[in-house]
Amino acid sequence: MKAAATTVEPAAALPDIEPVPALLARVRAELGEQFHASRPIRVSRAPGRLDVMGGIADYTGSLVCEFPLACAAAVALQERDDRQVQVFSFNLYDEHKPFTFRIPLDALASHLPEILRREFEEPGRKWAAYIVGCLYVLHEQEYVDLHNPTTKGLSVAVRGTVPLGAGLSSSAALEVASMMNLAAHFNLFSNRKSVDGLRLAELCQRAENVIVGAPCGIMDQVTSCLGEEGSLLRMICQPHDVLPPLRLPEGVRVLGINSNVKHDIGGPAYVRTRCAAFMGHKIILEKMREVGAAMGRELAADPMRGYLANLDPDDYKRLFRPACPEHMSGGDFLETYGATIDPATTVEPDVTYAIRHALDHHVLEARRVRRFAEFLEQTHDLTGKARGLNLDRCGHLMYASHQSYTTDAMLGAEECDLLVKLVRRRERPGLYGARITGGGSGGTVAVLADVSESADAAIGEIVAEYEKQTGRQADVLAGSSPGAWHVGTAWV
Repeated sequence: MKAAATTVEPAAALPDIEPVPALLARVRAELGEQFHASRPIRVSRAPGRLDVMGGIADYTGSLVCEFPLACAAAVALQERDDRQVQVFSFNLYDEHKPFTFRIPLDALASHLPEILRREFEEPGRKWAAYIVGCLYVLHEQEYVDLHNPTTKGLSVAVRGTVPLGAGLSSSAALEVASMMNLAAHFNLFSNRKSVDGLRLAELCQRAENVIVGAPCGIMDQVTSCLGEEGSLLRMICQPHDVLPPLRLPEGVRVLGINSNVKHDIGGPAYVRTRCAAFMGHKIILEKMREVGAAMGRELAADPMRGYLANLDPDDYKRLFRPACPEHMSGGDFLETYGATIDPATTVEPDVTYAIRHALDHHVLEARRVRRFAEFLEQTHDLTGKARGLNLDRCGHLMYASHQSYTTDAMLGAEECDLLVKLVRRRERPGLYGARITGGGSGGTVAVLADVSESADAAIGEIVAEYEKQTGRQADVLAGSSPGAWHVGTAWV
């Protein structure tokens, strides 16, 4: 589904939605020399997201169910008189003073992506890659000509309330808010190269893949852009078929508990698991070709259409799982099968990959997510015990997903395991299920719960017990807000 075109100035309320007011207050108080009071400032905002079900299965084509959060990133932009881009962060690097990154437009346009990526890896610069990377991608994709001498520089200030490193897509929120603002500034919503919501999300994903260097899928950017307040964004990631949103049943909510254990989507565990999944895909495809040849039928195309999510789980367990190695070195794989189809990862010859474990997670996770969405949707028409039973089914699928993250995807974390166990012990007060989210290896646990005082009390007990056992303070993230596409940009 393609998002319809938006207007550039749709939201009179945008300047009053946090963190826009806090951002503007600091711009006016601290950046008077860089932002001229006599000129208008364009503002934009994009929320973080809670990965309720799907997680890393986005890159293998699964359905995902994502929730736009109340916390968000805000961007203020004003044109300059020179050809410099100057970006100011109020809390992405240092909460107490604006942190600055500056680059000339010609230098930005002339660099190769790998050179830019190395520059942003220097201490104190990585935060700027998410913003400046969006401008680079607009130039690279020929939406904007940064070499044109009539193109003016920009002053950009950012502030976010999405916790960093918590698996809540603080990076996607920053990219989407930046890209939304830049696209409006360069009039990309109404010209002949008009950008729609999905294309905007694609451009943001490219900035993160190519300039930041993180091999993320697209679900985070799509949710931050197109998510609807109070509903789950449903998308089949092949590559991004957005389905009608899934409204939460009355009296039911999702919330996050941040373990305050930092996760890293570019970390080695995430990359190994992703790479192993694509290695497994190629091994299964070769097995399919062998079976076809034995039957006198040449396999002309991939029956999975490039996505493990299209492989029937029962066929996988019966026909293909036994033929897949539990572990395999990258060198042996490359010698036997060649490269994978994944553009975001490279098989390393000296690394051993847990191929069967990665396949078990991805193939079965796709079915778990489908069933979760079906049960949750059915709940709208149920009452009494039948309603509770369906919500319990949803919760049990979340627990199964969490267990698979730990044993098969190998992206678990002890602290997140503890939070999930504490939720499971308190199911009866209206807590139905929980799971680690996003890229795993720390971050936030998603919880499916009633809207009730008993559920609130249970969450409070969980947070207190977690701190008692770990010495870490867990933060509860509740509430929702609309995606950037629904609020647009505004002049102030």
